[in-house]
Amino acid sequence: MLGAWYWFGGTDSGAGPHPQAATVVQTSPAAANPAPKPAQITVKEVVSASGVTIRLQRRPRLSVPAPPYGPAYAELEPAAKAGDRPAQYRLGLLLYECRDVPADKAGLEQTIEHTYETRRRGGWDVDDPANEERTLRRRYQECDGVPAEERGQYRDWMKQAADAGLMEAQLDLPLHLPQGEYCQYISECSPEQRAKQEGLDQEAVDYLGRARDEGSATALWTFGSWYAEGDVLPQNNVEAYASFSALDQVFEAAGEQKRFDAMLADLRSRMRPADLAQADARTRELLSNPQCCALGP
Repeated sequence: MLGAWYWFGGTDSGAGPHPQAATVVQTSPAAANPAPKPAQITVKEVVSASGVTIRLQRRPRLSVPAPPYGPAYAELEPAAKAGDRPAQYRLGLLLYECRDVPADKAGLEQTIEHTYETRRRGGWDVDDPANEERTLRRRYQECDGVPAEERGQYRDWMKQAADAGLMEAQLDLPLHLPQGEYCQYISECSPEQRAKQEGLDQEAVDYLGRARDEGSATALWTFGSWYAEGDVLPQNNVEAYASFSALDQVFEAAGEQKRFDAMLADLRSRMRPADLAQADARTRELLSNPQCCALGP
């Protein structure tokens, strides 16, 4: 269930700057991470359609290192232990790629054989065991050099970075689920599995809420989807409208195309005038967040 609600494009449309925007550009080096050059965060002040001035940030992407993962692990692990938040986050992403990959040849062959026999792996149906075998053998090679005992620690590193305030980790932690058996269909969920899912949903609200408070447009998008669909959070047209309206104003002020005209029109058709007034006030409140708004992660 977790993961279906999270998506954010974050690509530039190529349009020019918004005519109202009076820009002041600042740059600051991002925290150190294994890369040829230090990444930059750019900040400019723009005026939204509501008249609220926002500090539009564009953040560089912190991504999982390219395989093979052994050398990247050796580089990231000391920095992560020293408290480097981007290194902690990227180490977590790396370990996630290797979390369920056997570290020895015998374990690999046993896992592949079991997948063919049961057509399942990790609690999920496997439609094409041959394709799963190819993927496992490739990942086995990619993960060579990553200690077996560390592969399951991906969430510990991501949580350290998230708790220390790294926005990227706050956004991604709920998508990197703890290892365990999950029910693929709701009808198959045991009471224990449902309770675990509810706990993970609450964790997602917590960490995405922190990211939204820090100005993440991605988190704002996610909250809008949750409120619009009644997924993870109870359906709330006012909050959904405010989230998507704020996002469209951010995109427009950034010189990008608005993306939610149809959705906002549908919501307006189902809302009373008093609800719309409340939603407009909530939109201005979201835009007035001193941290608003970060595009990128």
